[in-house]
Amino acid sequence: MNASKCFGSYGCFELSPPWISEHRPIALYPEDLSKIEPNYLYYSRVNPTEAVHIDLDDFDFVLSNNIDALLPTYTIAHGFLEGGGQTWIKRLVKELLIRENCNIIVVDWHGGSDPPYSQAVANIRVVGTITAHLLADLARHTGEQRLKHVHCIGHSLGAHLSGYIGYALEKDFNLRLGRITGLDPAEPHFARAQAPVRLDHTAADYVDVIHTDASAFIRGGFGIVEKIGHVDYYPNGGSSQPGCDRAVAQHISGSGSFFRGIRKFLGCNHIRSYNYFIESINSKCPFTSIACNSYEDLKSGTCFECGKNGQHCLKFGYHGRELYDHLIKTKEISPHKNLVQYLITGSDEPFCRAHYRITVDISNSTESKRHGGEVGQFVFKIHSTRDGKGPHSGEVILNEGGYHGPDLQYRAVVSGHLVSHLKTVDIEWRYRSSVINPLTWRLMRSPRIYVAKVQIEAMETRQSITVCPKNEEILSEALPQKMMSSYCP
Repeated sequence: MNASKCFGSYGCFELSPPWISEHRPIALYPEDLSKIEPNYLYYSRVNPTEAVHIDLDDFDFVLSNNIDALLPTYTIAHGFLEGGGQTWIKRLVKELLIRENCNIIVVDWHGGSDPPYSQAVANIRVVGTITAHLLADLARHTGEQRLKHVHCIGHSLGAHLSGYIGYALEKDFNLRLGRITGLDPAEPHFARAQAPVRLDHTAADYVDVIHTDASAFIRGGFGIVEKIGHVDYYPNGGSSQPGCDRAVAQHISGSGSFFRGIRKFLGCNHIRSYNYFIESINSKCPFTSIACNSYEDLKSGTCFECGKNGQHCLKFGYHGRELYDHLIKTKEISPHKNLVQYLITGSDEPFCRAHYRITVDISNSTESKRHGGEVGQFVFKIHSTRDGKGPHSGEVILNEGGYHGPDLQYRAVVSGHLVSHLKTVDIEWRYRSSVINPLTWRLMRSPRIYVAKVQIEAMETRQSITVCPKNEEILSEALPQKMMSSYCP
């Protein structure tokens, strides 16, 4: 018989498989509850900033705290080295309460989130079970709705903790969670594991996962790579987020605190998951994601049109379930099908961006061929008005700089601010020279390129525009040029 550690009514925890395996050689028992100190902090529109502490010994905490059990209910669980008072949790609570009248329970297990990491991994097992018991008490007041209206949100280890809530509810109470959102679920000790060891799509009716640091731990990634939800989002490919390559000094100055800056520098990719999700709750920006075979397919423009060839588009983050349920209802996808969604964000808040597929045709004219190719990059600004005085996309860079030759076509998907109407386009050519590459030297002539036409397609608005240079004007280095549809032959 396997040894176990018991916690009264919360049950016993063993270290037998699958809790220990070749992929999980280190496994520990959860620490005593006196060490973990699980606290449950309740927020609502009545008390949006001052938490009410739920007493785990209270036979009916719902009645004692005047909780409307039928309201949408959220749990929020933090990760390693954190506590329930984290700034990101306060931001999340605020945005959820702005969005709707709801109950929010913050799962604070700060006493058990300290090093060593392997011990924190063990501690979330019992915290997940305790939280399941708490929600089972809530379910006594919800009638037929049961827990379909409960949405558990967890970051890093908190994501797997949320999975444990779902498993314990089903195993011990025959109750099922409505939704779990995993914010970059932790990878160490969970890679290549299965349910119930890690978060999985079986833990709730709907499980969505946001991957932002999904590279192997030995390469510096904290988040899990595997697809584990009904929907898995991989913003910017899921491993390297724009703006996270900044120097440590920039993170410190941007955070206003040395310690917050260091933390942001070390875990920038990992924490983007909750930054993106929080923004998605009340953002007016569409936050569109698209189902592609790979991030490269999105970037190259191979995958771009919503609804075509299985390229299903969902709103990213908080609102993703609405369209997912619609796709299930209309039988466009199977309930058993995992959707892998990609999107491109900005490098700073607000992170939401629109997606543009830009196709550039280089002229095949005699002059273009005589001049030959150039090395550099195209920079665009897409305008919503013909005079260029209205909203625009901001600076959009097509590529990092490469060779562009006559009679060739270049296509890529890039992100920019949402433009409601595509009217005109400013285009700039930025020449790239290299002292070690003689082909890039321009001693007797200025760098220039001969553009025949440019097509710009917007994913979010499904608009398209083709623009051309006026009178086939040459695009010279550092001299932006306005191109319009009326200039096309």
